[in-house]
Amino acid sequence: MTRQAAATVIRGPAILLYLVMAVVRVASDLPLVWMFYFLLFPGEGSGGFSAALVNALLFFAFGASHSLLARIHAKKWIARITGESAVRALYVVVSGLALAFLLYLWRPLGGELWSSRGASYWILTSLYGFCVLGLVYTTTYIDYAEFVGLRAIKCWIRGQPPRPPAFSVSGPYAYCRHPMYLWLLMALWIGPTMTLGRFEFAVLGSVYLFVGTIFEERNLRQELGTVYDLYRDNVPMWIPRLTPWKLV
Repeated sequence: MTRQAAATVIRGPAILLYLVMAVVRVASDLPLVWMFYFLLFPGEGSGGFSAALVNALLFFAFGASHSLLARIHAKKWIARITGESAVRALYVVVSGLALAFLLYLWRPLGGELWSSRGASYWILTSLYGFCVLGLVYTTTYIDYAEFVGLRAIKCWIRGQPPRPPAFSVSGPYAYCRHPMYLWLLMALWIGPTMTLGRFEFAVLGSVYLFVGTIFEERNLRQELGTVYDLYRDNVPMWIPRLTPWKLV
């Protein structure tokens, strides 16, 4: 094989990998950015009970699709169709599109609970920004490429065996089991303006986080085994410990 032909063979998988990475990152990150913008600048409309009911149904559809695809049985079913390596990335893409669909169809409600001005506006805005930065900071303590499914696809394209599930209790994870969800939960409720539409989103989002975490814990116990039981016995789910826990 000539050097030019070899370069072409190598370039093909690389282009495919970069294309998949771009699709997954856009589908996962942009809807999150949109959601944080939506929470910081909630639009006030004139919707009433019917609009609130539509919003609830939309959120239920989002939550159902997000949670059902995360179950182990669903993952096995998808793996038979797409292959094991594509399951996580497909889940991330579908979840991102579902969130974008929810935000696009969300109907603003009339009325607001509070709308701060002056110093209080900047204090609440800063606290909200701190929650968002805290969530981003927490992602630095996980393998983000693994989290969004890109590492599994990378291994598949390169013909490498997939990595087994990794378990880490460094950083924020040494204080509580779900720090990303905790930051997100606080971001739902902190902000300079709380319209009734944002309030409904915060209520539904909080219920989803609490219920979804219960199911996620079951999956983690099945995937990680007794080590997660030890972690769960020593690290709270939501309220952080005062001192970090170490796995010895």
